[in-house]
Amino acid sequence: MPTVKLRLGYADQVVTKSVDIPEGEPTPWDGSVKTRVVGRPAPRIEGDLKVSGEARYTHDIKLPKLLHAAILRSPHPCAKLTALDLEPALRMPGVEAAIPLASVGARMLYAGQDVAAVAAARPEQARAALEAIVADYAVQPFVIGTRAAMDEGAPRVHQGAVEEKRTGADEPGAEKASGALQGNVRPGRSQKRGDAKKAMRAAKLVFEAEYETQCHTHSALETHGLVFRWDGADAVTVWASTQSIFSVRDEVAALFGLEPAKVRVITKFMGGGFGAKFGANAPGTAIGKAAGELARATGKPVKLMLDRSEEHRCTGYRPDSIQRVRLGADPKSKAITAIHVQAHGSAGVGTGAGVGRNASAVYTKVPDVLVESADVFTHAGPAVAFRAPGHTQGAFAMESAMDELARAMGTDPIALRLAHDTHPLRRWQLELGRDRFDWAARRAESAARRERDARIRRGVGCAVSIWGDFGTTDARVEVSVSRGGRIEVRDGVQDIGSGITTVMAQVAAEVFGQPLDSVRVELGDSLLGPGVGSGGSKTTSSITPAVRNAAEAVKAELANIAAEALEASSPSKLRWGPDGSISLGRQSLSWAELCKRIDGEAVVSVASRPRTYAAHPKSFPGFTTPQAAGVQFAEVEIDSWTGVVRCTQILAIHDCGRVMNPTTTRSQINGGIILGVGYALMEQRIMDPSLGVMLNANFEAYKPCGAKDVPEIAVILTEVASGNNATGAYGIGEPATIPTAAAIANAVGDALGAHVRSLPITPAKVLEALERARRARAQGAD
Repeated sequence: MPTVKLRLGYADQVVTKSVDIPEGEPTPWDGSVKTRVVGRPAPRIEGDLKVSGEARYTHDIKLPKLLHAAILRSPHPCAKLTALDLEPALRMPGVEAAIPLASVGARMLYAGQDVAAVAAARPEQARAALEAIVADYAVQPFVIGTRAAMDEGAPRVHQGAVEEKRTGADEPGAEKASGALQGNVRPGRSQKRGDAKKAMRAAKLVFEAEYETQCHTHSALETHGLVFRWDGADAVTVWASTQSIFSVRDEVAALFGLEPAKVRVITKFMGGGFGAKFGANAPGTAIGKAAGELARATGKPVKLMLDRSEEHRCTGYRPDSIQRVRLGADPKSKAITAIHVQAHGSAGVGTGAGVGRNASAVYTKVPDVLVESADVFTHAGPAVAFRAPGHTQGAFAMESAMDELARAMGTDPIALRLAHDTHPLRRWQLELGRDRFDWAARRAESAARRERDARIRRGVGCAVSIWGDFGTTDARVEVSVSRGGRIEVRDGVQDIGSGITTVMAQVAAEVFGQPLDSVRVELGDSLLGPGVGSGGSKTTSSITPAVRNAAEAVKAELANIAAEALEASSPSKLRWGPDGSISLGRQSLSWAELCKRIDGEAVVSVASRPRTYAAHPKSFPGFTTPQAAGVQFAEVEIDSWTGVVRCTQILAIHDCGRVMNPTTTRSQINGGIILGVGYALMEQRIMDPSLGVMLNANFEAYKPCGAKDVPEIAVILTEVASGNNATGAYGIGEPATIPTAAAIANAVGDALGAHVRSLPITPAKVLEALERARRARAQGAD
């Protein structure tokens, strides 16, 4: 394995390191490499198709003889299906097939669970046919709230062991739950360092508080759905709204007993997923199975797209959490001596209610840490991974507790973080943000407004994030250069809206020294070769090194062609120009002249990427890959008479390795922040505890962040050369949303002088916190 010397680091903290790279791997783009196309702002090359309406999403697919499907869902949160008659539906106009999705005698565990499906010539005919189906139920006791489900006498959700299901959107490396079911509670993942309980008993000061977060639905603009067409008895084509073309392919193959090679999956454009769209079926509804069975029964293609209500109720959500945080500290030295987090969360009938790594892996100077988490089962649909699963919940609780402890000890929140975080880049980001955000002056203004009990309060807060570079070796990218000089890049990866199409073109253009518009990228089809699922922020770090490796192989073959033409003794004697020309002394070939000498139609290479081979300056816990650092600062304005909170400004300082395209990177960070603002202040799934149904399964009563709610956003990209792969890239999708809600909550705490310990931060909670702060001041005066 060759060893190369690389310039690694960030800003002025750059050092030379020896890195072992696999045989045949090009020398990674390190801190000394100045790229011409990569790293430059570039508009999305598919942008005109989207703004013009030419882009075809799964919802837009129309095929000859296409049928439309709809699913009958249980109206009860817990019931036994006692009768099911589909014959009346088959007599309805336009209906061509009806199939059961549940058996008589089955126990239905949540409102919205699949019962039966129909296919008809028109969508409204399919919906009408559902009304004709006769389904009888024997209603059983149920429990909805997480706290209620934890009670000893609560109705049992599961009658036996529960298998933990994971998707490609879950955090890589997170431990699976293994505890035995105790009522509706099952102990889950734990993280431990030292002896936190013993250290807590010895602590001179113990801060303790309980924090809560809500269930948060994904609310992607394009709902779950697919179009399923049988191309014979043993082959199918599926158009799917998915984050993972190959997980859809593999699940369809498993469902219908097909060879994966006989399943073609197409996702040319996709309208958002945030972790919920992996596999043919959705987390709480078997849409792939239903569409496939109906298509097989009718011999016609079937489209099944969920409506907005179904999207809210049946396709997953971010689990809620109840976290009791205890921090042991020494008030004199301001040192935190122990962290103990006990977390319970509900993923409905599903699993995976963890709380990330902010408590255990950020503040690594704390010697004794214990994080305990448990799933609490309720009669609601299953949750699923949602952009940085567990981390947003954990960051809200841990970062809030850090601020509250700082207030209790009379120290600055940033100083407390700097004293306990060993990641050099995150420390640098905190110090940079403190200066750029004018932290001290704004904190002083906030204190002055509190002191005079001003109606309009302002406050500032900060929070940090941790994520990793989870790039994989799965992708196989094809790069070709034709005799006409045309560069083509092909892979079966899907572009979920984050801009990977443009980035792939930039990498190829960089290698060949050609303009961006000379590169054609084709993706979104399983026939184009293995890609990766877009979850865990791993698409860019998985795909771009493979693009570069394939392009470099083609370039090497072009060098052989040039060597022969220029009569060079070896290709190593040749020199490439920045415009793709190649020369030997005074002899040279332009790019066009070189390509004309290709024997045949094109030079083609297929390549992957090896495992990550370096992780400067700090690795992710348990991995040999880089740890991505991030910090966000928030400012809020609060009307203390009404309790209304408005987030006015966010400063986001994030690292994602070498930035491939600042335009798309900033776009992803903006999106993560906007999602975090909604999580902090507005979004909440509301369940009726007496009926067991979701009351706001729409966009009228469920309030995602709108244009008027978006704060002023400033982004600082702290580019890092980590030596991790050939392009130096890693992802930003998850890290950008982890600290936002926590930073806003801390800003609210600064403005009020008291924390709101549950999300979303509503006017009622603000007024309650204000009253609590006033009572505390009055008691202090006495």
